[in-house]
Amino acid sequence: MSIAEAESSFINNIHVPLATSSPSVPYTTPFTDPDGQPPLPFPSTWIRPINPASSLPLLPSDIIQNLVNDCSVCASIAVSIQHNIRFNSNLLLSSLSSSHAGRYEFKVFVNVIDDQLPFDSNNKLVGVSTGPKNQLWPSFVEKAYMKLMGGYDFLGSNSAIDLHVLTGWIPEHIDLRSASFERERTWSRIMAGFPRGTLLPSTSPQYSLAIGDCMMTVGTNDKTALNIHTVKLLPSHDYAVTDIKETNDERWVTLLDSTVCSSDRVLDIRWDDICATFEGLYISWNPSLFASRVTFHGSWQLENAEDLPRASTHHLRLNYNDPAHQKAPPELTTDNGNGKDSTETEIWILLTRHLRDTRRTSEYIAMNVQEDDMVLGDPEHVALKSNYTNSTHLLSRIKTSQFQFQTQSSGSLSLLACYDGQFDQVGFTVTAFAYSSDVVVSWDTRVPPARYMQKIDGVLTHKSAGGNCTHPTYMANPQYHLRVHTSTSASTDKRPSTSADKTRVILTAQSTRDISLNVTAVWSQGERISELSQKEVVAHSGPYTYGHARVAAHLAPGDYTVVLSAFEPDQTGKFTLKVESSSRFDIKAIPQEGAGMYVKTVRGEWDSTTAVGGPSQNRYHHNPVYEVTIPCASEFGARLQLLARAPGVSTNLSLFPSSSPTLQRCIASSGPYSDALSGVDIAKRGMSPGKYYLVPSTYHPGVCARFRIVVYSGVSGIEVVLRSGGD
Repeated sequence: MSIAEAESSFINNIHVPLATSSPSVPYTTPFTDPDGQPPLPFPSTWIRPINPASSLPLLPSDIIQNLVNDCSVCASIAVSIQHNIRFNSNLLLSSLSSSHAGRYEFKVFVNVIDDQLPFDSNNKLVGVSTGPKNQLWPSFVEKAYMKLMGGYDFLGSNSAIDLHVLTGWIPEHIDLRSASFERERTWSRIMAGFPRGTLLPSTSPQYSLAIGDCMMTVGTNDKTALNIHTVKLLPSHDYAVTDIKETNDERWVTLLDSTVCSSDRVLDIRWDDICATFEGLYISWNPSLFASRVTFHGSWQLENAEDLPRASTHHLRLNYNDPAHQKAPPELTTDNGNGKDSTETEIWILLTRHLRDTRRTSEYIAMNVQEDDMVLGDPEHVALKSNYTNSTHLLSRIKTSQFQFQTQSSGSLSLLACYDGQFDQVGFTVTAFAYSSDVVVSWDTRVPPARYMQKIDGVLTHKSAGGNCTHPTYMANPQYHLRVHTSTSASTDKRPSTSADKTRVILTAQSTRDISLNVTAVWSQGERISELSQKEVVAHSGPYTYGHARVAAHLAPGDYTVVLSAFEPDQTGKFTLKVESSSRFDIKAIPQEGAGMYVKTVRGEWDSTTAVGGPSQNRYHHNPVYEVTIPCASEFGARLQLLARAPGVSTNLSLFPSSSPTLQRCIASSGPYSDALSGVDIAKRGMSPGKYYLVPSTYHPGVCARFRIVVYSGVSGIEVVLRSGGD
């Protein structure tokens, strides 16, 4: 047993040992739990039930929620009963055993309780009950779970988390409000996996699955109570899903409300209404779906750590091998959207934070999983992945690269398991699942530390936080000149550079959990870039992730620009950028545009009289003209930017001597008209003292828009004034 496992056997200062097959010690007198009774939020009396239980089979609708706010537990018990009815699976009951004399063991770990249950002053159970059937095992399951969670007044949960504790099934939380939610694919997955009492036709000779591999509930948010088809829904409430079905023209979900004792407790709601009304879908997946799995136990050690970001992040590498190119069953996958079979293999990875004290509410975890040495899609397709949560579980479903599987049958995944909280030592478990025994997953323990490493501390300020690449301020983000040197082995070989000569480079950015990060490497001469060009991107960390970003790639020797950015321009705070490499490298900050120079900003607009277009329109001199006065010889530069994004609007900025009032002789220009999001600029150059005319223009006439011009000068006292009176 690992240290992390042993320490995690203590929850809320109660020893809950790992389950064993050892028989319980027989008791001859009524057993009383030496740990005491789980706390209750109101006065109650603990009584040993004496009425005999009914022999009638228990139905999901028999589960009644009473005074305790434990809707997720009631929903979990209800969906387990439904699964037992359809599949004789004996969920929950198989984990509850009695040694008589009022002593019960529930194999969450080994959680011992006595048979006393809480009743109110009217002799009514305050926890879950089963009405006239008087079956007690749901009450004992609830009590065992409440003991584990610190009492009947616990802070709330969801059924996926509850069922993971109660049954070991894999929890998945789907945010129905997320922009990335896909209702059609989700429906296909749950239809393939939900229990319907039939067999799923085998899609591979390697396995045959009974449909019954998921249980689920739906939950509302904490806002005002909602109505759906005249039915009042409760806020922050879990509803058990007891059936899903498709008719000729509609898709239906059957819900059970454990707080209602009438026929109104069963609700048939359309799938589209579920997606529009509820906040979350909580799915529990049968772990027996997966023939191959591997588990890692670890801990975040923050006490006396010299490098807190490093101590709060654990890096793992997972190898996978799929020589037969096995395809997963439909409930485990999402198709590629074109009706064709995908050659991608899906691997599930579950991060679980160990519980020590269920009253802690300020602990957060995150997980970043990506395939090693891959350029992750189009960097101009910006996405935000919000994955810091105070939940105890995070599930990531990873599709391995289709391209990689066309060329080889193995690969590796890089995992970052992250913690943000106030406590010195927190245990965690990472479990990787693959559906077929032919797909072998294993932890790579042979990865040596990088030979070269450098860490840079920085701050995203209001001036340097430029946001993602869809913002014109992207160019203001912190940028670094990375020079990758030729490896020692390659330097003694005169052959042309090949892939074998490339250097493995890892870029890792970390910040607080409220800042979403991305790190991108661009092929360049180590100069500051103003915007991303997909053909020049050699590696980027994928969707923006809160608190951390990581990318690993093999880079040829040369000069690169590394850009660290937050998702929005107003996200500010400290960050750390770490570079690791198998070969020698240099990295240094690239100064901001105009760094060390005096800056003057003017704002203007093209209106109905000044939006006259470029020189080819023969009215160029009617554009806004700014008189620039340079008091002495100095370096000079300027940038023109639109104040509001206007796709397709090409602009130019040109400089003329005052001796050319009709703007016939240009001495500096931003170049061809461009619709670059970052605007256009006159590169820094030396200028003699005197007066000049600075002219912003659009290529086409009639484009009314507001703009700003930022002027940089090596000396103070430069003046920029709008010239009046046309020519």
